[in-house]
Amino acid sequence: MLIVLPLLACAATALRSAPFPQNYGDYTVSRIPRQRQKAQPSELKITENVVELTRARSGRSLSSTIVHSMRQFGRSRVSRVANGTTAIDAVAGGQVFSASVVVGGGQEFSVVIDTGSSDPWLVTTDFICRDVVGHTVQEQSYCGFGEMYDPSRSLTYQPISDLNFNITYADGEYLTGDLAYETFTMAGIEVQNQQFGVVDRAAWFGDHTTAGLVGFAYRSLVSAYAGTDLSTDSPSTRCLYNPLFVNMFENENIAPVFSMAIDRDLDKGGVMALGGIPDIPHSPHWVSVEIEPVGVNQTNGQEVYEFYTIEVGGYAYSNVSGPQFNVYDNANPTKIPVVQNSTRAIVDSGTSLCYVPDAVADALAMAFNPPAWWSSDNDAYMVDCEATAPVFGVVIADKIFYVNALDLIVLVEEGQCAMGVQPAQGGLSILGGTWMKNVIAVFDIGAEEMRFAAREFYSIS
Repeated sequence: MLIVLPLLACAATALRSAPFPQNYGDYTVSRIPRQRQKAQPSELKITENVVELTRARSGRSLSSTIVHSMRQFGRSRVSRVANGTTAIDAVAGGQVFSASVVVGGGQEFSVVIDTGSSDPWLVTTDFICRDVVGHTVQEQSYCGFGEMYDPSRSLTYQPISDLNFNITYADGEYLTGDLAYETFTMAGIEVQNQQFGVVDRAAWFGDHTTAGLVGFAYRSLVSAYAGTDLSTDSPSTRCLYNPLFVNMFENENIAPVFSMAIDRDLDKGGVMALGGIPDIPHSPHWVSVEIEPVGVNQTNGQEVYEFYTIEVGGYAYSNVSGPQFNVYDNANPTKIPVVQNSTRAIVDSGTSLCYVPDAVADALAMAFNPPAWWSSDNDAYMVDCEATAPVFGVVIADKIFYVNALDLIVLVEEGQCAMGVQPAQGGLSILGGTWMKNVIAVFDIGAEEMRFAAREFYSIS
């Protein structure tokens, strides 16, 4: 039987970022051009295609590495922090979520879920582990992978010739290997002939549980390159292919949406639904806002990460009981005005905290009782663990999504707490875990919009 495999488009189809970039030291952030015709918004239906998310006990998320590099470049405050020397680093380092995937009809793996990269990849049982800094060969356990992929155990594994897989992350981690076709099943959805990276060399800070990664970003960030000589890999030799979720909605009759609901309980991760929303309690009121995808490029022009950004209508905060806010741009003496109208923010589950314009964070810190204080040792606002938190919310599409007071005080270590909302310090504003624990976040890739509903009976006005 003749099997027709998906084609990989190389070289001429590589996409360039839009003009007018923003520079953050070693990184440039640019608008990603639209890659397909914009579709009508998908109807949000409860789906059974749901996978449980597990929160890793250790490890820095890929997105937080870039976020903090850009914050350090824009820093306007004095800081004495050295990498990894403070207790808050474990919180500020982000959060890594993983999920289960079945490959080749029988091998089940835990993989990192990453909305900022595109490739699915797995490490093989015979891979060579190297140190990130010195690049010396190490024992496989040094790289910290869990159970690894064995191509010889699969009846559906098909190698792809004359291509190589090559990806380097912002913190120095890197992976190389080959490309192949394989059958992937996630959340009950099977995709045959899925292209993926077969990693045989890795420098990786693993969590001793996951064996790879599945990316949910646009396909412009895939890491397949023409030829087998890694030294010739460049943006001009990149070969585009459909990531796993793109193949799901293009070929498996799945709506082009995925959604996430993050759990506050650290022993749990949350849920991710593919093609719809999970069956969990939430407000009946939804809002929608256009996605503006942006790419993060290194100084050599290589794109290394992508973020989903949205327009934020402002931030609401008050230390009075039952405040009434004015979300509109007009004078209303009976209501408290929101601040920092019409800014852009990244929606990122991999960032634990929220990062907002400095003036917003400063004012919010003063609204705690007792007030939070700036710690140059931690490069963060710290707060009394027993403090009374103010009301805080984020305005999206003229609706305020409030953050539960429990999420505004983050335990760093025994007797030491940080504010769940921190200053961006000239970097990008981030709606991270502090805020995302309070919503269902829907990524409608087809319509290029995000939708949000408040969760667990949290207020939405």
